[in-house]
Amino acid sequence: MKYIVLFHVIAAAFVMAPTPSACASFLPSELGNWRLASEHVTELTASEELGKWTSAFYARSEPIARIEVQLTEGAGPGELFVPEDIVASDYETLNISGRRAVLERGDVTGQALAVALGTRTVTFESRGISRKELLDFAESMIEALRDER
Repeated sequence: MKYIVLFHVIAAAFVMAPTPSACASFLPSELGNWRLASEHVTELTASEELGKWTSAFYARSEPIARIEVQLTEGAGPGELFVPEDIVASDYETLNISGRRAVLERGDVTGQALAVALGTRTVTFESRGISRKELLDFAESMIEALRDER
């Protein structure tokens, strides 16, 4: 899943010429005890505006942990395909805040969660936090993104 989502983002970046953006952030500066540590917004363009790719890290100090967030939106990246219900040893489809999502678990790589938000896709990757912590963070982020639109 992690590789599928990253391929989705990387493929969009290669097809379109990324241009660093001066856009203001619309990701929340904090979500509970998580703080936005860094963020980079890239406009995706070819002969026209095709969307945005936002890459961010959220950090927590007690206990120390971080979550990487990737948000793609627009016609360039397109919509995330979430397969029908899957429950396997390393993959699981689920609903978060009414949105379809895929969770991947890896012993070495940690957890990767991709959530379909229409023409936006948000992914969360982390090691060292529980499944519940990741899902709670994702739900808070989805609610925050819903509120900003």
